[in-house]
Amino acid sequence: MSTCDLLLSGGHVIDVEAGRIVRADVCVQDGRIATVLPGGTAGSAAGVQAARVLDVSGRFVAPGLMDAHLHIESSLLSPLAFARAAVLRGTTAVFVDPHEIANVQGRRGVELFLEHAEHAPLDIFVGIPACVPATALEDSGAAITLGDIAELLDEPGVYGLAEMMNFPGIVHGRGDARAKVDATLARGRLVDGHAPGLTGADLRAYISNGRNDGVARITLDHESTSAAEALEKLASGMSVAVRYGSASKDLPRVLPGLLAAHPALERVLLCSDDLDPAELAADGHVDRIVRAARAVLLEAGEDFERATVRAIALATLHTARHFAPFFRLTGRPEPGAVAPGRAANLIVLRSLEGLEVETVVRTGRVVVEQGRLLANGEGPPVAGDAGPLAVARPLTPADLALPCNGGRTRAEARVIGLAPGVWTRALRRTLPVRDGALALDAETAKLVVVERHHGTGTFAVGLVERLLREGAIASTVAHDSHNIIAMGVDDAALVRAVNHLVAHGGGMVVVSDRLEHFPLEIAGLMSTGALPEVAAGYTRIREAVQRIGGDPHLFMRMAFLALPVVPELRLTNRGLVDVNAFGFVPVC
Repeated sequence: MSTCDLLLSGGHVIDVEAGRIVRADVCVQDGRIATVLPGGTAGSAAGVQAARVLDVSGRFVAPGLMDAHLHIESSLLSPLAFARAAVLRGTTAVFVDPHEIANVQGRRGVELFLEHAEHAPLDIFVGIPACVPATALEDSGAAITLGDIAELLDEPGVYGLAEMMNFPGIVHGRGDARAKVDATLARGRLVDGHAPGLTGADLRAYISNGRNDGVARITLDHESTSAAEALEKLASGMSVAVRYGSASKDLPRVLPGLLAAHPALERVLLCSDDLDPAELAADGHVDRIVRAARAVLLEAGEDFERATVRAIALATLHTARHFAPFFRLTGRPEPGAVAPGRAANLIVLRSLEGLEVETVVRTGRVVVEQGRLLANGEGPPVAGDAGPLAVARPLTPADLALPCNGGRTRAEARVIGLAPGVWTRALRRTLPVRDGALALDAETAKLVVVERHHGTGTFAVGLVERLLREGAIASTVAHDSHNIIAMGVDDAALVRAVNHLVAHGGGMVVVSDRLEHFPLEIAGLMSTGALPEVAAGYTRIREAVQRIGGDPHLFMRMAFLALPVVPELRLTNRGLVDVNAFGFVPVC
């Protein structure tokens, strides 16, 4: 008689390798799947003795879901709090880039993620941020050096180098970007890409790490916003993670074209990239991406069962295949399928329709049962580090003037326009000039970025399409360096918002006739609370934005207006950046 630690008996197994659903029992031993016995008769006819038996009759057993690329900081949750929430929705592994906290705290922020990963109820695999600081066009709080990368690659939870955003450095051989990639590959780890809009010779140079020899060294990209872009990357040897997060939902645009050109969807994965807490609480994590992918497959004519199995495979088997070199290198059993020898990362679904998760098994241990997180998934409490920010002096209304000399009464100015996803447009508008400075019109607002890490006293003021009726908002979440960013139509309200964040350690604030503050106690990026508390706080701050005429997603949209690696026009603490020219330009 054979024995096992855990027997899942009587269920229907979602076989993502064969693309079918079969009745079977699953035996788990020592954190791996030992056997999968067809027919659902293991407990009696097959003579299996199990330390614990879970009756999953009428349920569906699937491999645990995986997010191929995620910035946990976007959820405003600590890694541990995020894990506690995501595992309830069937996520058993995330491949994360702690780029945001690394820009504030450097290596210490990466080590915080690794520490939380030790206590999390799901696998948090960490990519070392490749570009901290991302550019020389802004001031970040810290740097991740080539030496830091070499040392962090020894950590068993590090899968490789996270998205290499410095594609000009790779393509043209500037700085140490290529050396970072080579150092990672020499240790057998993987390198993620970031190549929005890159095509042709530049794309081939980027993927090959500048060698132009046809060998893919940077092997995963999540930035494709069209099927044509994704198909070129696939043809060049990359894997493509189709994004469906909060800031960008590219999947409905990209996946249909991929399906038409490559029906097997080989080397196609799923990721969220950025996911805000309200969407996580309401709609879920990878499970909601699977539902979105299934909708595309159904629209293409696949039957419900096949579409469901194939969508799940994108978030399990396909992801595991891409990261297989990391699993082999570190001696981990490969997850991604319900098959002998695979990691026993499993989910039990009540039904296929809603993909409601009832039970989660991680490395052979039940961590979620009947929809509840068990004690062995709780971990220690989360501590914050909030305190006054390192800003040289309080901001004043006089600081916000935009001089435009020459005795003119009207002048042409550069204005940041909003585009789909996280892209912007470089607009030109003619604005009134009063007392030698640009004045706002009904379609324009001010944007301010203030350095908050070293007390340098640097800040910049620019113009943006008007997205508020009154008042101002400010936040310490501002990609990539996470200085203070503020938007408003009233100088006094802008000053009050910025100075409040300085005094109270960061977060998000809305100022009109009253002030609403949502604190983020960890590096000004994440809360110490659990998802219900954080989602409620984020909902309140979004409602405050709506009261002053703003879109509820305005904080997330504003956070990307300081990102000087995605075209066209951005504002950093050093000035207005023309991303295409990779340099500063005047407002007026």
